Amino acid sequence: MVIDKKVKRFSAGLAAFLLFFLLLSSLTGCASFKEHLAMKDAAAAYKAGHWDEAITNYKKALAINQYRPENWKHLGFCYWNIIEPGSSQPKDVEATNNALEAFQNYLKIVKNDPAIQDYIINLYLNQNRIEDGVKFYESLLAENPTDPRILYTLSVMYGKLGDFDKSLMYSKKKADLTPTDPAGYIFISALCWERSYNKFNPLPKEQREKLVAEGMQMVDKALSLDNNSFEGHVYKNLLYRQFAEISKLRAEDEKDRRKKKELMDEADAFLKKADAERDIAKEIRKNKPASSGKTEGSK
Repeated sequence: MVIDKKVKRFSAGLAAFLLFFLLLSSLTGCASFKEHLAMKDAAAAYKAGHWDEAITNYKKALAINQYRPENWKHLGFCYWNIIEPGSSQPKDVEATNNALEAFQNYLKIVKNDPAIQDYIINLYLNQNRIEDGVKFYESLLAENPTDPRILYTLSVMYGKLGDFDKSLMYSKKKADLTPTDPAGYIFISALCWERSYNKFNPLPKEQREKLVAEGMQMVDKALSLDNNSFEGHVYKNLLYRQFAEISKLRAEDEKDRRKKKELMDEADAFLKKADAERDIAKEIRKNKPASSGKTEGSK
């Protein structure tokens, strides 16, 4: 009799557990069905370009399951498509915030997707949200301190903010991580040329000369890796012209006629070297096949 009671209690408990499991499975299946139905409706609206309808349905799907990354990604694309580039109107600011949130939630799940990173960068730059972008990418850098892409992005963003020192710092860190990539060295040489060329915030001649010398060192590194680099020869040309300008400025300040002539001759020599680099760049461009592809993430 005692055994029969134990069996009955066990059977009753098992029956209750099975009933609970069946109910849970039913609810889960129902939720999954509703999620996929919302996704289907969202996809149809997205394909038709009905962005508001697609947004509503992607949000329904995400309310059921917030861990499906493609729904975050496509929600971000929906908001992307209703943003007016460069606009600071409230509706565009709100859409930008929503697109950034959706893309960033997507990245939290998948961790890495260069194409979506391009969309995020584009949003920060095109919508004049550069300071927000710096905060976001510096937080990413804290988690990924040796990610060349994040370092390059921060260099570009600080450049847009006019912070040359930080832009140069991050570009050097990026170049150190990719020593066989000439693009990193060319980017540094471009920064050095741009800062030296800046007529609105001119540097003293000594600082300009040091900066141009650093740029020349970087572009020579790039050309040692790829002597057929159009950009490399372009920036070497531009840096030689900066050397020529500095020599002319020194000549203007020089009282000794002999030294003044030496400095003017030096400037002419730099200009001849600049012309030679310009001609090399022209020849490379003439022989280089034109690219017909569109940049990913362009709007």
